[in-house]
Amino acid sequence: MLILNTSFHVHTSLDDQFKAWVRRDYIPSAMTSGLLSSPRFAALLIEVQEDCVSYAVSFEAETAENAVKWHDGEGAALRGELQRRFGEGVVFFTTYMEELHLE
Repeated sequence: MLILNTSFHVHTSLDDQFKAWVRRDYIPSAMTSGLLSSPRFAALLIEVQEDCVSYAVSFEAETAENAVKWHDGEGAALRGELQRRFGEGVVFFTTYMEELHLE
């Protein structure tokens, strides 16, 4: 199982608009793709940058191919929309992680 995690750093003036966009556009698009599952939307409890709040949005993918396909396709289009809508008020980076068993 892979975890596709995108961390976002959002200027506080855009916070409510950003959270609404994630809930209304970003997560539903990922879920309708059929490539990702188990969405999580979390606030980071540390301050990364002054006047910013930080969030992580993560999904599970059955295969690396599914994660890459979504990230490089629909995910890229959504991140482009994010940049057009919020400009430099939101920055982000994506991490691919492999879930490891505890034993």
